[in-house]
Amino acid sequence: MATSMTCRSCGTALRPHAKFCDECGASTDSADVTEYKQVTVLFADVVRSMDLAAAMDAERWQQIITSLAERSAAVARRRGDFTGDGVMAIFGAPKALEDHAFRGCQAALEIQESARRLAEDVRVHDGVDLALRVGVNSGEVIAGAVGSASLGYSAIGRQVGMAQRMESVAPPGGVMLSIATAQLVQYVASLGEPEWVQVKGADRPVQARRLLALTPRIARQISAESNFVGRRREMAVVESMMDKTVRGQGCVMLLAGPPGLGKSRIARESAARAAARGFKVTWAFGDAHRRDVSFGVVAGLLRSALGLDDLDLDSARAQVLARFPNACAQDLSLLEDLLGIADPGVPLPAIEPDAKRLGCRTCRARNPGDRLSRFCAAGSGQHDRHERGRENARSDAEISER
Repeated sequence: MATSMTCRSCGTALRPHAKFCDECGASTDSADVTEYKQVTVLFADVVRSMDLAAAMDAERWQQIITSLAERSAAVARRRGDFTGDGVMAIFGAPKALEDHAFRGCQAALEIQESARRLAEDVRVHDGVDLALRVGVNSGEVIAGAVGSASLGYSAIGRQVGMAQRMESVAPPGGVMLSIATAQLVQYVASLGEPEWVQVKGADRPVQARRLLALTPRIARQISAESNFVGRRREMAVVESMMDKTVRGQGCVMLLAGPPGLGKSRIARESAARAAARGFKVTWAFGDAHRRDVSFGVVAGLLRSALGLDDLDLDSARAQVLARFPNACAQDLSLLEDLLGIADPGVPLPAIEPDAKRLGCRTCRARNPGDRLSRFCAAGSGQHDRHERGRENARSDAEISER
């Protein structure tokens, strides 16, 4: 719902549902009015910036700050919609994002990594220690154009201030999450122990957690989940597909819908019912910001099916070799490359991208009966289906097999 019904350009009152201003003709789309949005806000600031500015030439300090802001903005734009001034980013506005908290955490860690590389250069050339604090908070804000004049797209509200407060209590070189953000990413992140911190403007300490790392997105049992109510028609379809699978008719289901509709919950409920019927359940996740990565979801599915999610590269390669001991070296190299576990010291076969896409089919043609061929056949079939439906695919992909 729009909270401001005046033209951003001239201030004229707008008619309900008007697409253009009657006075000046300016567009009145979502970028021109303010809306309530569920977002994640990121703030970053340099530790002891006043002391560092006083310790070096003003021109050099300006170069450092410019470089830091440009690197941070590049990371934020790569992870989603970036809006803000300086090192502030908003994820989930103007375009709604289901995984805004996850993207915000990814950006926070990458900004810190980029800042560490810049700090090494500053330490060598200027002899000072540069460090960054990053704070992240999630919640409802009012986002849109600020004021009747063109002051840019931004967000206001208590949650924006809390993100800045999280930045103020973050350790140098670290990322501090509010408890709201921590709860949204608790199953895909490694977090520090909850701690109580005193922030400006709060009468009592608030809870926060440090973000240490992001972990592979694997299925976990969510504690204290409420009873599943409704969705009888959808679950009846799922049960029917399971019955067909038992009869030997494999099925693929595509579940699509706007953010917040409950797709993830339906996927978890479907997996639970499949497991209760004796199916082996394998999860794979496709991130919206990686939708253009070829074989991305399929590679995640195969990694999960092979049990590679929590293994280092050497252990993962050893497990693949043990699983397919009779496969030829070229087929193994292609599979390891697909799974993202290839040995960087071993050159890959010189194959064009289109030819690599057909590599699994070639493997099956040479060895139609071996285990690697059947494994590649399953992955290739899922990829073909994924390509046909990728325009409508959403962030959660769940496949069950007997």
